[in-house]
Amino acid sequence: MMATGAAAGGHPKSKMGGEKLIIRSEKVRLVDILWMLLLRRPITSYAFVDAGEQTVLDVGDAPCGPLVPLIQAILKFFAAAYWPAKVIGVALEFLLNFVALNGGLLGLLWNFFRCKLVIPLDRGAPDFRTVIGMIDGRTELKPATSDGGDMRQLQVLDVVVSGEAADLENGGCAATPLVVQQYLVSEVTVMASKLAYENPAYVKNVVNNVWKFNFVGFYNGWNKFLKEDTTQAFVMTDMAKDATAVLVAFRGTEPLNMKDWSTDVELSWMGMGAMGNVHVGFLKALGLQEEDEKNPGRAFPKEAAAAAPKGKFFAYYQLRQVVREQLKKHPNARLYVTGHSLGGALAALFPALLALHRETEILGRLGAVTTYGQPRVGDGKFVDFFRASTAKTKAASATRYDRVVYRYDVVPRVPFTAPVARFVHGGTCVYYDGWYDGKELAGDEPDPNYFDPRYVLSKYGNAVGDLAKGAFLWARAGRDYREGFVSLFFRCIGLVFPGLASHSLRDYVDAVRLGRVAPKQV
Repeated sequence: MMATGAAAGGHPKSKMGGEKLIIRSEKVRLVDILWMLLLRRPITSYAFVDAGEQTVLDVGDAPCGPLVPLIQAILKFFAAAYWPAKVIGVALEFLLNFVALNGGLLGLLWNFFRCKLVIPLDRGAPDFRTVIGMIDGRTELKPATSDGGDMRQLQVLDVVVSGEAADLENGGCAATPLVVQQYLVSEVTVMASKLAYENPAYVKNVVNNVWKFNFVGFYNGWNKFLKEDTTQAFVMTDMAKDATAVLVAFRGTEPLNMKDWSTDVELSWMGMGAMGNVHVGFLKALGLQEEDEKNPGRAFPKEAAAAAPKGKFFAYYQLRQVVREQLKKHPNARLYVTGHSLGGALAALFPALLALHRETEILGRLGAVTTYGQPRVGDGKFVDFFRASTAKTKAASATRYDRVVYRYDVVPRVPFTAPVARFVHGGTCVYYDGWYDGKELAGDEPDPNYFDPRYVLSKYGNAVGDLAKGAFLWARAGRDYREGFVSLFFRCIGLVFPGLASHSLRDYVDAVRLGRVAPKQV
């Protein structure tokens, strides 16, 4: 066994050239975790680690430290909890929808006595919501105003909200629209990031009938290494004709999907040439073809080298084609990319891959990349590559890359900082505190290391404050900010695991709507 050989010492037989460090977590045993804790050996000396020759030289004899075995223990827990969490997630969503679709507990009793119970058996129905949708059920967009909210972004989307546009599509008489609604890009992107967690029918209904935008499609992305669809995203435009915006929203980490959480916290990375060192899990989610750090053109070629199973598609290639078609159809439109959590990482990586493949026509139309609670994606070289690739657009201005972080949200602090993991954040960190006072930071968010003991008391205090705020914010901000039982219960999780409840999209929506952002602090 390879793991046995590693425990006995010595380097694995197969060491590749170039920059790469991939920890095969499925091959790590509990005894290996113990060895990593007790022995001061470099991480590259273990047989379950696939490291490039240059990486072995860079690491040298430096011990892996306590963080690597800790992460492996967490990944083992996630793997063991996958099926129990999946079953609990399905049962929980059924129960929550069962209550909600029957009008609450009283409505449930009334429908029971009338023999008119609504049973949510179809998880793909347009009224079926995920746990994310139950924590925050708001779907309406808040129009831009000049006297409130985050007005630092001058970009707005103009949307016709009068009834005439729909009548025209149905063959009605022509009429001049009387109402044009304006929305901040931050409002649209945060709500799109939240909507991306829902099923295709739900997404389409909200985009077309609630937002009065134009739904283009919902897409599933095949992961060659996990052999399943692991990536979901939807595309929309602000209008069906002559659109000014094409938006791609990636689905993020689902609360009870342990594979998503494993991807977020794993430390593996590989070199991608000029693009720098990039998180392997995120590359695989978008369609990585080969773990070849020597040849980025083979690892992630401009055109997919391997065919996905029939009816399956690699996320990056499919979305790139859809975006290309929409930008050609709407010559005045700009591209906006967004996502929350894991979806935020994919939103940051997607334009970087476009740059790697010299997709200048698409990049020239890139308006903004806005992510919420995004984990780290790559190293400093990746950050520089992204910045240089999006420095100029056809509008002769740099693409804005905002990385929004709410307080002690744990996900922007992962993958955890370790000597063997070269992950750093890029973009402008838009950081909101517990009362949604925001500031722009040139560097990382406060407390970049989740395990820093100096912040422990503050994290627990913030969890208590968030729970109190969730219960009473509506009294000051209005009924749109009233939280239900599911949301308040989720906040209670933060009392046990500080930073987890701060990852809720409810706080990100509230921050965008209620917060104000101070000028950038260098």
